[in-house]
Amino acid sequence: MAVSHKDIDINDLEAGKELVASLRPTWSAIKCKVFDSGITNKLFGYIDESCTDKNEMILLRIYGKNTSCIIDRERELETHLKLNKSGFASPVYCTINNGYFYGFIEGNTLTADSVRDANVAPIIAKSVAKMHCSVPITSTEPIFYSTLCSWLSQLPEDLTSGKLVVLENIIKDKNTLLGELEALHSKIIGKSDLKIGFCHNDLLLENVIHNTTKQSISFIDYEYGNTNYLSFDLGNHFDEYAGVETVDFTRYPDEAYQKWWLKIYLEEVHKQKSLGPVTESTVDELYKEVNFFSLCAHLWWGIWAAFQTLNSEVDFDFAGYSRLKLEEYFKQKVKFFNYI
Repeated sequence: MAVSHKDIDINDLEAGKELVASLRPTWSAIKCKVFDSGITNKLFGYIDESCTDKNEMILLRIYGKNTSCIIDRERELETHLKLNKSGFASPVYCTINNGYFYGFIEGNTLTADSVRDANVAPIIAKSVAKMHCSVPITSTEPIFYSTLCSWLSQLPEDLTSGKLVVLENIIKDKNTLLGELEALHSKIIGKSDLKIGFCHNDLLLENVIHNTTKQSISFIDYEYGNTNYLSFDLGNHFDEYAGVETVDFTRYPDEAYQKWWLKIYLEEVHKQKSLGPVTESTVDELYKEVNFFSLCAHLWWGIWAAFQTLNSEVDFDFAGYSRLKLEEYFKQKVKFFNYI
């Protein structure tokens, strides 16, 4: 699907408004909105006063400074288009040099309470399962190991001074993180039956939209979407029950809750693939994989946040977030490292 491109850079609300006017020539009274929840990109919204449906809003995503070093923006766009074609994402209207315009999805982002709601959680589980089963992949190589190798290669050897001094009591230097990555990778390649497929890879609460009217779930923000271990997507989602702005790892779901959720997920997978009933042993096996990969996700975002600390201009405590994720990685490693 071809998308028009404008050879310009846009960095402010009003400049975006001018391009929206060209995309929607019948709009004569365009209102603007700044969304302030993102920690990687800027996000603006535009809608005409005559519009009665919020889904008519056009969003402008402006890429964060230096994020092209850790995010393949061409692949992000391809992923968005692929998800739209599969029914999981809004349409893309136009690209610019430092971002793109796309459709709005009406609904509420998840909260620490709504993600656990007994009526909402099953919809999330089924929606993730459908995405895992339906979105095609162009590569069969999971990105977990190669992505972290790339991010680490761009970090300095010293990760415990300057802006990253908060890590001094957690790691010795970059080699500590490289060693942990190699240990995880060794466990992963030793288990040949891990399922792979398309993963969102960033299923935090604010990237999951619940439409209360339709009782549907949609996913947004596809920067990291790519082939990966399906259990990584699930383990990372459970990690994200802790939140981002205010992190509380005691919210990580217990075994009983996870197995309830994972059974719903597996039942939808089996339905999509016309497989037989889900057995207790299948749920138990997935539970172990998911908790192992929850470790992998902590390391992933700990390294990501260290990179952002040194490169991002977004007003967010990336160093503190890196510390929290790496502390939790080492804390939970004792329990979950040998789950696969």
